Amino acid sequence: MLFKNANAVFCDGIKKCDVLTDGERITEIGENIIGYGTTVNCEGMYLLPGLIDLHVHGGGGFSAMGSVSDILEVSKAHLKYGVTSLLPTTLAAELQTLLGCADSVREAMKLDSGILGIHLEGPFLSKDMCGAQNSELLLTPSKTDYEAFFEGCRDVVRIAGVAPELDGALRLGEFLKENGIVASVAHSSGDAEVFREAVKHGFSDVTHIFNACTTVHKQGAFKKAGTAEAALADESVSVQVIADLVHLPRELLSVIYKTKGDGKMYLISDGLEFSACEIEEGTVVTQRNGVRAVYLNKAMLLEDKSALAGGASSGIELVKNMHFSVGVPLFGAVRMMSLTPAEVLGITDRGCIEVGRRADLLLTDSQLNIKKIIKGGIEISA
Repeated sequence: MLFKNANAVFCDGIKKCDVLTDGERITEIGENIIGYGTTVNCEGMYLLPGLIDLHVHGGGGFSAMGSVSDILEVSKAHLKYGVTSLLPTTLAAELQTLLGCADSVREAMKLDSGILGIHLEGPFLSKDMCGAQNSELLLTPSKTDYEAFFEGCRDVVRIAGVAPELDGALRLGEFLKENGIVASVAHSSGDAEVFREAVKHGFSDVTHIFNACTTVHKQGAFKKAGTAEAALADESVSVQVIADLVHLPRELLSVIYKTKGDGKMYLISDGLEFSACEIEEGTVVTQRNGVRAVYLNKAMLLEDKSALAGGASSGIELVKNMHFSVGVPLFGAVRMMSLTPAEVLGITDRGCIEVGRRADLLLTDSQLNIKKIIKGGIEISA
């Protein structure tokens, strides 16, 4: 497939050029390329790399903790919003249940090249910061034989969210790093000091920064930094950001971007079952962990509306928000949901428009409305 005269969005800028694909790969980038097969006139349009969502609990009415078929449906739902690769993400659950989820993801990976593995958000989380997690299902690392647990799933686990202040969590962080799993500070009640210690013990990422984590606070007459500020100050750490303009205001999204840059800040949907689909305001759903959530104002809230429960936006919507509302250059907004998450996982076969990379591509108009979706070199109905 030959894309002629496209405004190709690279990781460091935008250039008008031709892009040729052959099979699953990008084979040539340049000017006046003569191709074969299908030729697409891209005059006035953007060509983006396929988007990557590393934190998504479901979509299209299906749960990432469901059957193999359910997981494939989640991937299909988010694909319509430009997400060509994703990490099905669990909620805290019994270890045997999580092993079953890993088995389903392992099988789904054989059928869908866009499924990259599994993201375990829990069960090693703080009860004080559990958010929409079921506090009765949370565990303490020191009281859990997690090595035996990971023996059954470490081949597919790519990210594990852990509260580092829990007893035994620092050793768990080291264990995760030793096994090639990204250790992410998640649902943590620890302060900046705890965070700095966590980084020394293998943690390199922060789960949905400024949501379910500590921020600057007073102790007596003095202010102390929380997890969020410590993460912004540490240049080595990557941070997940729910950029739906509901979980975080535009001004805070701007602060995170100006502090971390598009190389250490990446966008996630944190999408629940009813993300990436049409849903009526006020719809109530029950998550796999038994916690009920309601759809209001383009996000999911706990049923009593006391706190946010997860996202309902997806893919291209998040990129649009960062570009049009926050003012991030388009190439930076795209990088934060393509190359940067790929780099977090250490993946080199996708994430940008480059010869040799997978032909996961999006063709959009000037307002980033998707016109064509290409996954592995095959056009998918938008």
